[in-house]
Amino acid sequence: MNNGENNIFKIDKYGFRARIIPAIVAIVFPIFVFSHFYINPELSAFFEGFRKFSLVGDVAISTVVMFYLSQYGRIIGKNVFEKKYFKGELQMPTTQFLLYKNPVYSSEYKKKIGTKIFDDFGIKLASSQQEQKDELTSRTKIVEAMSHIRKRLFANKFLLQHNIEYGAMRNTIGCGVIGFLISLINILFFQFVYHNNIAVVISLVTIIIYSFLILVSKWIINAYGEAYAKILLREYMSS
Repeated sequence: MNNGENNIFKIDKYGFRARIIPAIVAIVFPIFVFSHFYINPELSAFFEGFRKFSLVGDVAISTVVMFYLSQYGRIIGKNVFEKKYFKGELQMPTTQFLLYKNPVYSSEYKKKIGTKIFDDFGIKLASSQQEQKDELTSRTKIVEAMSHIRKRLFANKFLLQHNIEYGAMRNTIGCGVIGFLISLINILFFQFVYHNNIAVVISLVTIIIYSFLILVSKWIINAYGEAYAKILLREYMSS
């Protein structure tokens, strides 16, 4: 699930929908709260026309910080949650589905996929008997084959759509961790340093939302990962 991820600063269709939008959803609001309730009131003493500056300042500060933090959100989503749940790629749905012990596809269909992979890339997937003797090697061969398949189907519009959806949800979860931490800082700051009850209440609400997102992260990543895997195998077999 690496399509469109080579350049972290590239703002294409994948970059906008799978990186920028998750950052807006999960990071901008707690930053906006801090900016609106603390930074702009402090800076307003140095500017005339505070109302105009407040709106422009909130948006500008939130956007700049959001852009850079979105890169860290992607790193957390990919290198923490994805790696934890999928053990790198060894337990990704694309790998799981091609194991003979997995019931999603029939043994006959898996053999057809294996034959096509061997014809296309010269990679021979393990047989059912070989899988039982050495499952780790069987998984590794599938991972190697999947990297070639993803490269071949890089421009496939159906696969790109599902890759964007998967990436967006994974990155939203990663950004949610950052949003959680910023909201926690906001609560401590507005409770003990620069007291503001409204900011505390808003930050408590955002913490609850981010906590729920993190708690159900495994289910979300698995669900979108499985949808991506099914489209990948379907499009490969019809290519």
